[in-house]
Amino acid sequence: MNISKMIEAHSKRNPSWDAVISEDQLLSWEDFNSRINRLGNALRRLGVNKGDRVAMYLPNSPEYLISYFAIARIGAVAVSFNIMYKGPEIKYIINNSEASVLIAAAKEAGENVLGIMEQLPTLKYIIVTGEGEVNGALVFSRLLDNETDTLETTDCEPDDPVTIMYTSGTTGLPKGAMLTHYNFWEQADLNGCYILHINDQDRILTGAPFCHIFFITTVLGPIYKGAAIVTMPRFYPEKALELISRFRITHFCGVPTMYIYMLQHYQQNRDKYDLSSWRFAQSAGSAMPAENIIQIESNFGVGYCECYGATETSAACSYERLGHRKPGSIGLPAHTWQVRIVDDENREVPDGEVGEIVLKGPGLFKGYWQMPEETSAAFTDGWFHTGDLARRDEDGYIFIVDRKKDLIICGGYNIYPREIEELIFTHPAVLEVAIVGVPDEAKGEIPKAFVVLKAGMNVSSEEIISFCKERLAAYKVPRIIKFCKELPKSATGKILKRKLEGK
Repeated sequence: MNISKMIEAHSKRNPSWDAVISEDQLLSWEDFNSRINRLGNALRRLGVNKGDRVAMYLPNSPEYLISYFAIARIGAVAVSFNIMYKGPEIKYIINNSEASVLIAAAKEAGENVLGIMEQLPTLKYIIVTGEGEVNGALVFSRLLDNETDTLETTDCEPDDPVTIMYTSGTTGLPKGAMLTHYNFWEQADLNGCYILHINDQDRILTGAPFCHIFFITTVLGPIYKGAAIVTMPRFYPEKALELISRFRITHFCGVPTMYIYMLQHYQQNRDKYDLSSWRFAQSAGSAMPAENIIQIESNFGVGYCECYGATETSAACSYERLGHRKPGSIGLPAHTWQVRIVDDENREVPDGEVGEIVLKGPGLFKGYWQMPEETSAAFTDGWFHTGDLARRDEDGYIFIVDRKKDLIICGGYNIYPREIEELIFTHPAVLEVAIVGVPDEAKGEIPKAFVVLKAGMNVSSEEIISFCKERLAAYKVPRIIKFCKELPKSATGKILKRKLEGK
């Protein structure tokens, strides 16, 4: 088994059909498969073997897709992370995964990787894409030019990891979820055939980064069916609408914030776009307000579907059936998944009562990389604990009502307060800090920092925000800083974040 065989099959069946489209490239299935083989050969020549980790620091692009499937084809493990990440975030992931090769955008590699090379002991090679050169790095296009386009696909066991995708809770270090070839193959089938209703003449666009677990829905599902992927390096509402119009997109996938911005722009510039090809809008990451769903369907003339899942479930395990929506619901469980709602004793609760979602299914991750205790703690008798609280109605539809963890979801991105808190703690003027999510009309939630300064120290909100911007991806940076004399605490000294909410 190897997920890259999907592409190989299309290259033989429909070699000249469109596979990957960007504003400056058009790759047929034959072209796409050939470039995957060339990069796979180059990686092998650099000493990458089955099971080795290769890190990816790239925007959505043809090069991202070529890299991902080349890594998979030789049986290595892709470790992708957000192009918005900065030095400390990159350092942790590369060192924890023990990646030996990094494929990166030249600009970001020069700005955020070169300066920490001495702190990355396992990293042997950097391969760069795009404009500009990075001292000591190999050039992606030159590597491809020097290799042959034939390569034998490595046969992997279904349980072999194809990727390590980093996620974290509200406490502790980020965890690398190991996802397998079997996970991805089964979830590609679910997403392509049942959720997206996509076919091999369709074209799909997403505003979500490929490094997110959304990749299963936005890339693997369509590739499973032979649909073309249109890449957009970074989401802008006007660009998304332009590409839908220009390339006759049939499917768009995004988080609620993206649709909110697209609606605002489209309603003011309706005459600029022809959206007649677009028929399916899919959303995930956080709940979409019901009134926005009505606006999406009426303005864009599309069917709408919302999904629920997690990194550990290889994306969707529950989804709305097209045309059978209940406002506020995440739909029904997928036919391949078992979903229960349980109390604190793992007993199933009656319909209508709130409990935690636990589940089993083919997308369930293998475990957390080098974290056996955390892996064990995530399961009870084989059931994965999501940490999400929900209720089920009499028809089986599931409604998320809260989260057990203090996770903040900002525009579809998961933000984990502990990571931001630990960074702000390093500021010389800061004594204590707590991060909570506060409501935001466009993004759902934004991070707010409550800060206690050391005696005699003085610092402005702007300085704290600037300090974070230099060290964190932009979406993690607190938008609001509130200085306090003290933070509310329990008798044991634990900060009571619930008392901060609404302040």
